[in-house]
Order: sequence, then C-alpha cells, then structure tokens
Amino acid sequence: MLQAKPWSEVLDRTAFAKPAGMAEATGRMRKNVAYFKVNYGIVAVSTTALVMFMNPWSLIVLAVLALLWGYAYVVRTTPLVINGRELSDREKFLALSGTSLVVIFFLTSVGATLFYALGLSMLLIGAHAAMRVPDDLFLDDVPEAQQGGFLSLLTGGAKPSVATAIASAV
Repeated sequence: MLQAKPWSEVLDRTAFAKPAGMAEATGRMRKNVAYFKVNYGIVAVSTTALVMFMNPWSLIVLAVLALLWGYAYVVRTTPLVINGRELSDREKFLALSGTSLVVIFFLTSVGATLFYALGLSMLLIGAHAAMRVPDDLFLDDVPEAQQGGFLSLLTGGAKPSVATAIASAV
C-alpha cells in the first residue's frame, strides 16, 4: 500500500486520450501497469469484493469452505482419522482442494461469479492502462527488473535484446 500512487494521479482527467493504434495502446499499457501496479491491484481486489457482496450466496459458500479449511488445519489439533486410517497433511490438503474445486466450479455458481469479477477487473484496468497517457509519469520510480513487459515471463524477465540474442544463438 505504501507504493500506491495518489488516486488524483491515477484518475487525472487531463491525462486520458485515445491511442492512435494497437502498438501505442500496448506501449501505454506496459508503462501504466508497471507504474500503477499497486493501484491496479487495489482496483482488482475492490471490484472482486464488490461483485462478491452483490452475490451473497457466493460469499456464504466461500465462508463455509473457509470454515472447513480453518477447522481442518487450525482448530483440529489431532490427526484426522477416517475408517481407522490416519490421513497425512498431504491427503487432507488434496481432499479439501478437491472438495473446494467441485463445490466452487460444479455445484454452485461461485466459479462463474469469480471469473466475472476478475474479467470485469481486467476490463477496467485494461481500459485505464490503454487510455492513460504515460508521458508525465516518473517511470524512474519503477525498478529496472519490472520493466520487462507483459510477457516477460516467457523470456525469463530478460530484455528483448537479450532474448533475441539468446534465440539467435540457439
């Protein structure tokens, strides 16, 4: 939260303009995501929370699952025994994970609600990042390691020139 930029800077109306093309939009997105990453995280969490509050059934299901996990790992101090067999922590984790996935994605609409919330968050963040002109941002605040771009995970965080040199050497 300490690295969040002031909301007056994020929402400065004079800094918005339609990008000339896709290349300009992706360049803006790259710079804005690097600069406003904490603010965008706050927007994503807030949007997801708002959508979840608008769907109380989803909150109830997630609360029940959280209570189940809490009981299995925090409240219950003795090992879990089913049919005379003591379950290891790994088996307990796999059983709870499987149960949670089935409940969230197959038995209820909680999964759809979560994907809706995350999609809405990505739409809001993407629209802001593409429309906000980053010319007045002090990108020197962003560490060099974080300026690798959207798909830097594919190049291991290396700069494009380094990735090109590696690819041509192979």
